[in-house]
Amino acid sequence: MAKPGVRNTEEDDKDSSMSVEETFEALDSLIESLETGEGSLEDAFKSYEKGMQLIKSCNGKIDKIEKQVLILSGEQAEEADDVVEFK
Repeated sequence: MAKPGVRNTEEDDKDSSMSVEETFEALDSLIESLETGEGSLEDAFKSYEKGMQLIKSCNGKIDKIEKQVLILSGEQAEEADDVVEFK
């Protein structure tokens, strides 16, 4: 795990290459390990940091997908406005 305030680009790359579903699975795994209470406080803090990185990565992916949906929805609305009905 990287030192606080120092980005670990290898971990960032790994997080960014994960799908949203994979990110949720990793978060679930971290939560389960934290809920057991096993391990040291330092390990728990590292898991917390990793979880926060995963949440940030996942939020970015969801935001990107949401923007793409809005763009596509806008394009479809414009196309529907351009369609002329022939009777």
